[in-house]
Amino acid sequence: MGLGADSLVNTRLSSRFAFAQMVAADLPEVMELERLSFDKPWTPGLFLHELKLSFSRLHLVRDHTRELLGYVCWWLVGEEIHILNLAVHPGGRRSGIGRALVQRVLDDAADHRVASITLEVRHDNAAALALYGSMGFSRSGMRRNYYGQGENAVIMERRL
Repeated sequence: MGLGADSLVNTRLSSRFAFAQMVAADLPEVMELERLSFDKPWTPGLFLHELKLSFSRLHLVRDHTRELLGYVCWWLVGEEIHILNLAVHPGGRRSGIGRALVQRVLDDAADHRVASITLEVRHDNAAALALYGSMGFSRSGMRRNYYGQGENAVIMERRL
C-alpha cells in the first residue's frame, strides 16, 4: 500500500512532535483539549472506557515541551477501522497535526491490512471535511440528528 506524500508529511512531523499511546494519567490534559474542541465533549468516563478496550486505540501528539497538541481515538475491529474522535488544540490547527493524526490511523490500517476506515464528521465542519477529503476519504452517507438538536453527521469512508 503506497502512502506517498502522507507518509512524508508524517515523517517530517514525527521529527518535530512526539506521538504516544494515551494512558490514564493523560486524562486531565485530554479533557482540557476535549472541552476546547467540542460543544458536547466526551466525558472522562468515556476516555477511560476506551483505554480498557482491546480494540480501541488512543494516540496523543505532543510538542518538544510535552504540551498536548492533539489526539485521535479509533477502533480496530476485524478488517475495519472506525475513527471515533480527533481533536487538535486550537493554537495548532492548520499546521499538519490533524493530518499526522489521521496518518497514524492509516499506518495502523496498513499494518493490519484493513479493508476500510469510516468516521462521522459534523456536516458543517468544513475544515475536517476538507482534511479527510484530501486524505482519500469520500462521503458515503448522512446520519440525521447524530449530534442532537438537528445536527447531522456526514459519514466518510476510505477503502484500502
